[in-house]
Amino acid sequence: MAVSIDEISTLEAILNEKLESERMRFSLSVHFIKDRLNDPRNDPAISITELQGIFNRLIAVHVGRLKTLKDRESFTVRCRASGIHIPCTMTHDRDKSGKVTKTIITITIMRKRDFKSKDKIILTV
Repeated sequence: MAVSIDEISTLEAILNEKLESERMRFSLSVHFIKDRLNDPRNDPAISITELQGIFNRLIAVHVGRLKTLKDRESFTVRCRASGIHIPCTMTHDRDKSGKVTKTIITITIMRKRDFKSKDKIILTV
């Protein structure tokens, strides 16, 4: 069953609430949501529960590493159990007071066990 836009919006809000105290947030790209998440080449289809589990483990295990990433630094999230790979980039935005909020932007998603990434940083969950 395809993941809906409402499910994605809810997931993004939950993740952003978890990361708020770290001055971090998630932004799921249009390509991630519309082009790749429900692509039939992801066999079996990626579920919202599976996706939430991957992001929850990413936060639990790698939040410290995520906080050290530089502006525009890219990385790939790799789930060993499911074979899902999520290439991402980190951006830094300053508010008027000078405080930085880091945004994890998901670029794409695919279920492919032999996925090859050019990223030097692979965060395994």
